[in-house]
Parts: sequence; structure tokens; C-alpha cells
Amino acid sequence: MAMSAQDSDIQEAARLWAIRVQEPAFDDWTGFTEWLERDPSHLAAYEAALDDEAWAVALFSAAPAVEPDALPVRRWWLAGSAAAAAAVAVVGGWMVLDRDAPAQQIATAPGEHRTIELADGSRLALNGATRVTIDPDTPRQVVLEHGEARFDVRHDASDPFVVVSGGTRLVDAGTVFNVVQDGDALEVAVAEGAVIYQPGPGEVRLAPGDTLTRQGKSAKPLLGKASPQTVGSWATGELQYDNPALDQVARDLTRSIGRPVRSAGGAGRLRFTGTLVLRGTPEEVLARAGPLLGVEFIADGEGWTMSPAHGPPR
Repeated sequence: MAMSAQDSDIQEAARLWAIRVQEPAFDDWTGFTEWLERDPSHLAAYEAALDDEAWAVALFSAAPAVEPDALPVRRWWLAGSAAAAAAVAVVGGWMVLDRDAPAQQIATAPGEHRTIELADGSRLALNGATRVTIDPDTPRQVVLEHGEARFDVRHDASDPFVVVSGGTRLVDAGTVFNVVQDGDALEVAVAEGAVIYQPGPGEVRLAPGDTLTRQGKSAKPLLGKASPQTVGSWATGELQYDNPALDQVARDLTRSIGRPVRSAGGAGRLRFTGTLVLRGTPEEVLARAGPLLGVEFIADGEGWTMSPAHGPPR
């Protein structure tokens, strides 16, 4: 079947974005994300551009020699040079960072999940629309620029692991923990071990099941509780809940499926305890979730509106 003019334009735009994000000075991540979210076909076209081995090789032709199994490049991009890009091997949903590579910004598209193995054996999982900066010269520090990440840290008391998010320092004390950076708002939840929030005279130590939320950089952090097994559960393909408001569930679904989910008609005040499975298309995920949450998901432009159904959540 011949390609339509619209399809050709989308393919050309996808290739242009793939070229632009490799430029050292690229900083239009907002524009890139908005383009991806504008139409589901955009992400598919972008991935197809990177999956085109001959074209990808041409794109990275300025890079040093790359091992054959590092190509074709699939579903990732770096805000850096082609040489930096070539220093990351991609296998399935995993990225393994070369300790000799320069500092890199790694981003996921809306709805995309990525797991990164660091040189020290620690791992971090990135939820959709997330960006981190990793410098192999300081392998025990990760900057979460925005989005959501779950950290599974190899503890080393002599060399603490540090996450910097929104100017805030979070120091590992033998930990599995989850961090969300949304604008100036910060959320931290601990599944195992402990995290020290802003080490120093006013530090806060978070134990398993502890949560900390802060609505702005100057806002007072608020402490709460969560079931440790629910912390960062999205990284395993599930969203596990222990009685949060559905406003929180809507935000989690938005990050995980890559399409906006909004609450309306009081649905956001309902509460839910249970598990939502993220397997399948966004439509399949929401079709399963609706009856469990006691809501209806109504298509609304590029996303869905979540409204109360008849009867309370089960």
C-alpha cells in the first residue's frame, strides 16, 4: 500500500526529531514530548525511524565503532553527541551504561518504561515521560530531571548513593525507593532500607513504608505511610494500591500508559485498594481498571475522563 502524504510527513518529522535529540545543544524536551503525545502514530514513527537499522547506522556514523549487538538502536534517545549515544548498549528493555561514556541525559517517551543497570550494580527503572542525567564519573549519583523512577541501590556505607531531584538530595541507606518529580512537587516512598531526605541538621530519615511529599521547593514536607509492597509497583507491570484517592490513580495511569487520564464528577475523591495490571494497550488497561475502580473511562481527545460509575469501587 502506498504511503499517504500525511504518513510521509510524520515519518520525516520523526527522523528530524531523532536527529535533533542527538545534538549536544538540544534542550527542547517539552516540544519533543508534546509532539509524541499529539498522536499515537508519532511514537510509532519515531521508534520505526530508530528501528530502521540502515538509517540508524547512518545517523550514528560519526560515532566510534559500536559492537554489532548495540544496533539497531531501539526506543531511547540521549541529549548528547553520537559518541555518547554509542556508549549505551540496549538489550530489550534494558540499558547498560558504559563507565567510560560521558555524562548522558536519558529520557523515556510517554508510556514507555526503561530499566538501566549502573556500573556499581544498582538499577533504576524509568516510568513514562521521565528524564535522568547520569555521569559515569560519579556513578553513585543520579539526577532526576522530571518524571518517576524506582531505585534499587547496591548499598555501600563508604560511598552513599545520592539522588538529586529538584535541587533536593536523597541519600541511600540500603534501599529500594521511588521518586516522582513533577514540576516543583516531589514525592518519595521507601520500600526497603532507608532514605535520608536533605542530609544535614534538618534531615528526615524515611524507613520502609514511609512517604514524603512536598508541593514546592519552599513548602514544608509532609510525611505519610504506604504499604512497602506498593512502592514503585509500576516497574513490575502493576499498580498496587492501599486506599489512595483516585486522583492519585489517575496520575499514575497517565504516566504508565502515556495518555492523559483526568478525574471528573467526584471520581477523584473515591478510594481504591487492589491491583491494576498494566499489560496491553491503554484501552485494554482502562477496560480492566474501570470495573475495579468503580468508574467509567470516557474518551476525551487524546486521553480519557474518569467519572463515577453506578455503585462504589469494589
